[in-house]
Amino acid sequence: MDCFAHSSAPAVACCKSCGRATCRACAKDLEFAVVCSDACAIEATEIHEMNRRGKRIYGIGATRKRFPMAKATWLAFAALFLGFGGYEFFAGRNFIWFPLLFGLLCLVLAVMSYRRVKEMQLNC
Repeated sequence: MDCFAHSSAPAVACCKSCGRATCRACAKDLEFAVVCSDACAIEATEIHEMNRRGKRIYGIGATRKRFPMAKATWLAFAALFLGFGGYEFFAGRNFIWFPLLFGLLCLVLAVMSYRRVKEMQLNC
């Protein structure tokens, strides 16, 4: 394959941004990608930054598991509302539907959140 700008020069790499073949004279090494121009360097840098941030958000490549905040929050709400509703019921004061139903809904959401994270193999 030949360079897109110099037809007589053999290509040594493909641009990370546009995919064009580049020769040694055209290629610019960014340490994480090879690009053919300054415009492609900007785009490749932005793509690299998005990938780096995405990995950090989802915990990809992390050595330790992250604390499951969403599941813990839903479980805390479920315990709070089910506890309050159960206390009112067993104490014989009043039978209040809202805390029991909301607690069950929070429990269902915690289970759904747990299953979704496991299915997608995320670390968050």
